[in-house]
Amino acid sequence: MNKKAWITLALSSALLLPISPASVQAASSPQLILHYTGGGYISEFSETLLVRNGVNYVNIGYYPSWLGLELKIDASGKLASYNGWNKKFAVRDGSKTAILDGKIVTMQAPALIHKNKQTDTPSIYVPLRFAAQALDGKLVRPNAQHNTYQINDMHTYEVVTDVYKGTTYTLTKLNGDLYASRGKQDPVKLASIQTGLDSTGMEFRSTPGGLLLITVNDSYGEPHINSQQFQLLFKDGKLIRQTGTDFGWGSGNTVNSYADKLVMNDGTNLRIIEDGTGKVLQTLNLVELAGKGKDQKYSVEAIDQDILLIRNTRDHQLQLINRKNGNSVLLYQQFLTHEQQQGVEEDIGPMSGGDRINFTKRVGSTLYFTYADFDKGTVKATYNLDKLD
Repeated sequence: MNKKAWITLALSSALLLPISPASVQAASSPQLILHYTGGGYISEFSETLLVRNGVNYVNIGYYPSWLGLELKIDASGKLASYNGWNKKFAVRDGSKTAILDGKIVTMQAPALIHKNKQTDTPSIYVPLRFAAQALDGKLVRPNAQHNTYQINDMHTYEVVTDVYKGTTYTLTKLNGDLYASRGKQDPVKLASIQTGLDSTGMEFRSTPGGLLLITVNDSYGEPHINSQQFQLLFKDGKLIRQTGTDFGWGSGNTVNSYADKLVMNDGTNLRIIEDGTGKVLQTLNLVELAGKGKDQKYSVEAIDQDILLIRNTRDHQLQLINRKNGNSVLLYQQFLTHEQQQGVEEDIGPMSGGDRINFTKRVGSTLYFTYADFDKGTVKATYNLDKLD
């Protein structure tokens, strides 16, 4: 599924500073278009520039909310500081001097900071050229006739941070770069997912064999009904194996191990991993085992030495597979009435509920499930594995 989307937002120019007519160019006000990457999307924003003494200004007061930056205004209301992942800059009202990533730079014209009475967000006008430089964008003027400028390649500085066993892990939402640090040490890059992230979290698991498995779960789209999942396996702080997939409408894997082994799934192939070494012991082709045709993806909800429970990401149907002989069964066909089965088969798509069957436990050769019945509520069901022999 293509996550990229173009979004155009018109930003109000009502926050322009009061200025004298003599200081403004007589020509029509120039327009600015910003191309921004963040949350797995490419967005386009446009606004009207302020012109003072021949210099184009842009208001960056509202940028923190969508760039992943923290904005602080000092008590005097004259100093504005921006802080984010690997990004810091500050400007002072009436001064051409700015601090950018630890260095002193001189802007084309002084910054203009104005407290807005209508909102809590101050107006912070800086020269257009400095805004592009500070935010790592590329300033171009593609249409001089229409007095239009562009800042391309702007991006989010937003990160996800978690602490596990004394180590701080930081994941960038721009492209999924993963860093680690301890105490006051500088962050060290461990790996990269190489994809944009939106609503993201990390899970950590240390194995008896001394490996570290980090699982990144991300949901995206509106209303965040799509999911992608990534697994990164480390030994002694070094990446030894990595996998991931975009499950689209489906849900991600709910298990990552069984017995003394790890499992890593890319939606098509499930790899059984030896603890301690990271060696692939076996690869199971889920598409072939499920038998629903090509171009399918599956998440794993349970695994044991003899069975596998997988869910198709398109129709959301739970399927039980005998790992020894390859026999399989769609569980909704075992538990539901004919009318209910028809409902499951018709209820497909991004907002569908699937078969509403969930695995709960195994006791011997019996698997236990629950089914969310619209009329009766939660209904319990069991399946004996002898049927698949």
